[in-house]
Amino acid sequence: MLRRIFLFGLASLVLAPLILAQEALADPEQSVALTVALPEGLSPRTVGFYLAQEKGYFVAAGVAVTLTAPGADRRSIDALAQAKADLAVELMPIALKRREAGDKLVHVAQIFRKAGMEVVCRPSIAEPADLKNHVVGVWFGGLESSFYAWIAGLALNPFGGPGSVTVLRQNYGLQSFQRFQSDCITTFNYAAPLDFAAAKIAFDGLKTYGYQEIGQATLEDGLYAREADLAQPERVAAFARFLEAARRGWQLAHISPKAAFDLLRADPKFAAVDPILLRQAIDTVDDLLDLEKGPMGKLDPDAYDRTVNLLLTAAPDPVLTRAPAGAASDAVVKATR
Repeated sequence: MLRRIFLFGLASLVLAPLILAQEALADPEQSVALTVALPEGLSPRTVGFYLAQEKGYFVAAGVAVTLTAPGADRRSIDALAQAKADLAVELMPIALKRREAGDKLVHVAQIFRKAGMEVVCRPSIAEPADLKNHVVGVWFGGLESSFYAWIAGLALNPFGGPGSVTVLRQNYGLQSFQRFQSDCITTFNYAAPLDFAAAKIAFDGLKTYGYQEIGQATLEDGLYAREADLAQPERVAAFARFLEAARRGWQLAHISPKAAFDLLRADPKFAAVDPILLRQAIDTVDDLLDLEKGPMGKLDPDAYDRTVNLLLTAAPDPVLTRAPAGAASDAVVKATR
């Protein structure tokens, strides 16, 4: 905590010269327009991008950015695949599945170093072995691999019936848990306390099993572009400028979580949210970014290989049928300053 306070006190000393220098170089007439599809609107998960927009970091970097969010039953990657966006932030399993299906989408930068996906269970499931004879809500569509790898490691049968785990195909939300149709539910660690509070379900006392902690995590939010755009140097340069500015937005959220908190609280959606839970969500996302290890963007090859391996092997019907080729590029990260 003292370190965060100290860094907050230095924020103006660190960021102000960068802001002045980049704003002096920015020429509005030379700005490149970019539409970036995010997985959701303003939230703890995306607040760094919105801070970059609010503080003028995108403009200073020479890009005019429009941030969009998917509509109901849509994903951010859909907008990229349909050429309705120039870049998209998406979970890696979803993006790799789309690439295998024929969409030429390429990972160009990693946003979250760690995974936030977890399973939240009722108190009666005090340890993983207690999952036997219980119902677990699982996200499918590419996100099921971590669960199946976990269950296999526990030597549990995931196909239902006495002595096994029953899998419920879960929609986003807590409905099956609220209705006691499932004993566990899949969620993200940064969203769970807020979502349970909104549903008026006590979160304290519930058991959480994070895939990052149990060694079965797949990479989550990353930045994706269309393959054809990466063959154009001017597009790569524009994407790099976006990434540079986004880094500044997330760095501001890191050294000054109050800036992220204030931006979220100004939105009517978060105005009535418990401020303690909101700050907790901001800190949890900051932990997933893990900016102490270096600037956001570089892909960890070991984490990538683990993700691909899980998607190839860890489900009755694997997410991927073959190892992806050319699915990631470091061209954008290398072009950043």
